[in-house]
Amino acid sequence: MATEFYFYIVLGPILLLVSIILLITILVQFRLRQQYSIFCVKFGVDVITATSLIVLACLDRERNESECGATLVISTSIPLLQVLLLLCEVIDWSLAAFSPVYFHKSSLLSRILPFIAGAVCSTVILTALVMIDATTNSSSCVDSPEATAVISAYDFSAAIATVCVVTLGVLLCRKLNTSVFRPVAFHFVATLVLQEVPLITCIALKYGNEKRAVMAADVTNWLFCLHSLAHSIYFVYNHQDCREGLKATFVHCRVVAHFAS
Repeated sequence: MATEFYFYIVLGPILLLVSIILLITILVQFRLRQQYSIFCVKFGVDVITATSLIVLACLDRERNESECGATLVISTSIPLLQVLLLLCEVIDWSLAAFSPVYFHKSSLLSRILPFIAGAVCSTVILTALVMIDATTNSSSCVDSPEATAVISAYDFSAAIATVCVVTLGVLLCRKLNTSVFRPVAFHFVATLVLQEVPLITCIALKYGNEKRAVMAADVTNWLFCLHSLAHSIYFVYNHQDCREGLKATFVHCRVVAHFAS
C-alpha cells in the first residue's frame, strides 16, 4: 500500500474519535452547551474532515479514473471547510475585540452565518470546477491530476487563510487581555504554519513542479488534520470547565455501562 494510506488511516480515526468525544461532551453537558454551542459546529466539521480522511485512504486514485476524481474533490474540500470554519472564529474574535457588546448579544445563528454562506459558496465553486473537468477534454485525472480544474480550489482556500492570518495579526497588535491574547496568538501561529504555508506550497508546486503537487496536497490534508487536533487540544487545555465536563461525561458513561452490563 502507498505511504499516504497509513497517514490517512491513522490521522483520520484519531481526529474522528477526539471530535466525537468533545461533541458529545458539549451536547450532554447543559452548562457547556450554553457556553460553547458554537464549538459544536467546529467539532461537527472536524467529524466531516476525519471521515473524509478515512475515505481518502480507501480510494484508489492511481488506477481508477472515477475514484481519482472523487479523491480530488474530497481532498480540496478539506482545506475549504477548515479555513471557512477558521474564518468564523476570526470574525468571532474580531467582534469580541472591536464590538464586545454586539458579540455577547449575538445569536448562534448569526455567528455561524459566515460559515453557512461560505460553505454554500464553496459548494458552488467546487461544483463548477467539477463540471468544467467533466465537460472539457482535459487530460486524465490518473495521469495528470494536477492539471484538473478542481485542484484550483486550493487557491480559494489559500486566499481565505491569508485573510484569517492577516486579521489575526491585526488582532495581536491590539492590547488584548491575556485570556484573549493567548488563543489568538496560538491560532495565528498554528494557522500560519499548518494552513497558510502548506497551501501556498501546494499552489506553488502546482504551477512549478506538477509531479510533487499531489504529494503536497496529501501533506496539506495531514497538516490540516493536525491543526484541527491542536485546536481541539488547546480548547480543552484552555477551558477548565470543559475538562471537568469531559471527566463527568466519562464517569457517566462508565456508570451507564456498568448498570447496562
